Amino acid sequence: MRFFLFVLAISFSPLTVGQSDDKELVRATAEQFFLAIETKDRALLESILVPGSLNISTQELENDKIEITTLTHASMIDLLTRAGNEKKERAWDETILVQGHIAVYWAPYDFHVDQEFTHCGIDSFQLIKKEGRWLISNASWTRKTRNCPTSPLGPID
Repeated sequence: MRFFLFVLAISFSPLTVGQSDDKELVRATAEQFFLAIETKDRALLESILVPGSLNISTQELENDKIEITTLTHASMIDLLTRAGNEKKERAWDETILVQGHIAVYWAPYDFHVDQEFTHCGIDSFQLIKKEGRWLISNASWTRKTRNCPTSPLGPID
């Protein structure tokens, strides 16, 4: 009887093996995005971003106003792979939703330049599945410099 109930329970579970695999692939695409920033790998970034994507960030200003920055596909790649300072972005506690060929990746993050904390926020990536690969079709994120939670990942390496 217990075995029957177990089989019945997993048969009606909303998370299928395929969805679980897709969630891992979405997570891997997000991790590639962070790696491309850290290593300034233009080819890697181009391989996971949908050409023509529009990317938007918001920043909280001192006077409680919000600054909105819009980046084209090309300007996003240029900004994130520009030579110069060492950059590191870390995300944790992500939420990943998958339905068919679209997905959402949502996670708090912290950002460091030359190993110094600069800001935190929320990453929100919309992804599409094309020819078996998950690609970021839009990246939106918030930027805050104050009232940031302590990262559960500890100090950066």
